[in-house]
Amino acid sequence: MEIARCANGQGAHAPITPFRGPQEGSVLQSISKIHGRYYLAIFVLASATLSYQILITRFFSVMLYYHFAFAAISLAMLGLTRGAMEVYGKPARYASERVGVEFARHASWFALSSVGAMVGLLCLPLLVSGEAVTIVLALAIIAFVWPFTEGGVCITLLLTRLPYSGGWLYAADLMGAAVGCLGVIFLLLVIDPVSATLWIAALSAGVGWIVIRNSNEVRSLRLSGAVALTMAVAATVHTGLDLTGKSHLGVFWAKGEEQAGTLFERWNTYSRVRVREWARQAPFGWGLVRPSEVRVDQHYIDIDADAGTVITRHDGDIGKLSYLKDDVINAAYLVQPAADVAVVGVGGGRDILSGLVFGAKQIRGIEINPAIFEVLTEKFADFAGHLERQPGVSLVNAEARSYINHSSERYDLVQISLIDTWAATAAGGLTLTENRLYTVEAWDDFYRALKPGGLLSVSRWYDGDKHRGEFYRLVAIAASALQRKGVSAAELRHHVVALNVGNIVTVITRPDAFTDAQWQEARGRLQAQGFKIFLGPDVAFDAVTSTLLSDKADAAFFDSLPENIAPSTDDKPFFFFTSRLGDLTNMYPWRGMNNNVAVSMTGLLIIVALLACGYYIVLPFLGLARRMPLSTLTPPMAYFSAIGLGFMLIEISQMQRLMVFLGHPVYGLSVVLFAILLFSGIGSATVGADTPRPRAIVWRFAVLLITIVAAGLLTPLVTTWTRSQPTDMRILVSVLLLAPPAFCMGMMFPLGLSIWRRHEALLPFFWSTNGVTSMLASVLGMALSIQFGIAKTYALGACFYVVCAIAIAASRRADPIVTLATKPVTGVGLVPQDEAAS
Repeated sequence: MEIARCANGQGAHAPITPFRGPQEGSVLQSISKIHGRYYLAIFVLASATLSYQILITRFFSVMLYYHFAFAAISLAMLGLTRGAMEVYGKPARYASERVGVEFARHASWFALSSVGAMVGLLCLPLLVSGEAVTIVLALAIIAFVWPFTEGGVCITLLLTRLPYSGGWLYAADLMGAAVGCLGVIFLLLVIDPVSATLWIAALSAGVGWIVIRNSNEVRSLRLSGAVALTMAVAATVHTGLDLTGKSHLGVFWAKGEEQAGTLFERWNTYSRVRVREWARQAPFGWGLVRPSEVRVDQHYIDIDADAGTVITRHDGDIGKLSYLKDDVINAAYLVQPAADVAVVGVGGGRDILSGLVFGAKQIRGIEINPAIFEVLTEKFADFAGHLERQPGVSLVNAEARSYINHSSERYDLVQISLIDTWAATAAGGLTLTENRLYTVEAWDDFYRALKPGGLLSVSRWYDGDKHRGEFYRLVAIAASALQRKGVSAAELRHHVVALNVGNIVTVITRPDAFTDAQWQEARGRLQAQGFKIFLGPDVAFDAVTSTLLSDKADAAFFDSLPENIAPSTDDKPFFFFTSRLGDLTNMYPWRGMNNNVAVSMTGLLIIVALLACGYYIVLPFLGLARRMPLSTLTPPMAYFSAIGLGFMLIEISQMQRLMVFLGHPVYGLSVVLFAILLFSGIGSATVGADTPRPRAIVWRFAVLLITIVAAGLLTPLVTTWTRSQPTDMRILVSVLLLAPPAFCMGMMFPLGLSIWRRHEALLPFFWSTNGVTSMLASVLGMALSIQFGIAKTYALGACFYVVCAIAIAASRRADPIVTLATKPVTGVGLVPQDEAAS
């Protein structure tokens, strides 16, 4: 997801500047007539709004639940749209001669409200129960609409109330957003998100002061200066407290629990990792077949105050860890011995210790999160026994599929134990990083990393009464991946073993069939350990799994089931979400916290977005339609709406495709989003202030459609061919795939401005229309990807650009010469200032 800032969505603002005759000349001033401070202003505000949204996405994921972070993204877009409609509804107040003053004032309020909303959320004790939680959380989220409304006013003013100068000002907006998405990554590597928020506020108010520093508006000048100075001082003090490890403002309450006893905390753009001490107690285990009588020292690690694991004190005595043999996630070692092991998701190191207990000679631990890696190998390395120094153990900070694809190492066992974080990445939308481990293509990658006779062991959650979906889907993925390896449907049952203890199920697959002798020996060991055998060469579980492991699991079979358990693929990587698109309206996010809650939130957000479209688009459109010809009004409305939808759908699709290819969720921001915004800005700068000739318009659209289609077809092919290349080469490949369509899509917005710039009174309205449709696309794109796949969602985005071409053709055919001289029409409650005064 593009974090409420796309090159054509809300945040990729849609100014329509007025057209007057050459004799008036004021509108067609050259680019030099716009003072450089305005380029700096839009650059800084665009950077600030995107950075701030990334930060609150992280706050919501930690303090509320990760699906609320996606609501934050949509509400940020809604706030930016409200800012545009504020400018549209009060033309006298936001006249061109007041751009600087109003920009400075609203920039100061953006700074104050952004910090105020953040502090309020941090200090709110979310220790309420029942449905009251939903009300409290909803109020907390809604509070964040205010700062984005202020930011929306600022950027709308600059893009719609300054002289039209081609795509340069718009390019500065996109460049600022690009720098913001990249800068916040490095900022969070150094300081905490509260300090980052304060610095962003100081910069926002400071640029407002720069804009009006030479004016006579003493009141606004003092406000901007005071806010900027106050925020800068607060940011300096808070940063100092954070860096020196002293008490400072942070997360006091998260997910209904007080955040006490923290030993260590680290933030990044896709997680907040916290370590707290546990009293000496029975060893922690996911699926222990029997309680242990020993007592051990452990620290608990939580990710976004939800998903967790433990660090066990290890003094080198493996005998003290024998209880690990009773955990069903380690059952693969009883199926057959493993000398060379790959552990995906090291966490606190339990699976590394398990490998040592079972006598593995070489253990490769692969951990994607640098914060967890730091916890295990630096901050608590002494406590954990310096696992990275144990004989045969090596740990790497990398994404598992990416690492395995470009590594020549081969293993007897690849172990994936309950890898999920429930943390909303800042750029990944509903796609969690771990989803990419649970696809047919991923298992094909893992199978290639196995030695002959090697095993892939995957453990997931299970409840026989309420939650069988993940187990069924694991079996479906195994069947599909094995058939890709040449296993016939009739032989599938000789390649799959499933074991259960409590609420954990472990599915073990092997590309080479188990012989009868191998299976009988393994079965004896498993039963002796007390594990319940769900599946095996001579063991069946139920009719669903029997069908999955046969040639009868066709599309009709999957459609007949109450849950969507079809094998997840890289095109549909939503392993955790088993609901269908038609189920979205039947679920409510406050009823339980299962995986599909995030999907239900998507359904609710779609409803909210549609209501916003009705309020901010349909009602004003109906009012305008009574005063101007539809042939004049409809084409630009369709054009800017289609750009908002098309760009966001394409952006989401490419981000989902390239995130795992690049090997780290942070690349969703640092490479994918940055490249899209950067090259869109460059493309925007190529559009001049003069109205383009028809031939030039045709050529631009032709190149756009060619590059979009080419990128859509080439991305899955090229990423497959080059998946084993080094990281720098994969980054280069990604940029080459993104740059041409992004460059061309960036041209489309200023091109539309050039064509329809005569509608002076409608500038902010068209801008907000584009923003609301971008909001709709941000959530609709996720729902469509879950239901129909990424490729079809991308294709739909391309179709919206065809709609843009049709809109231009329709406008030229109508060839209206009417200039709008009416007052702006708004939705309910958005009455122009001069009308309200009367």
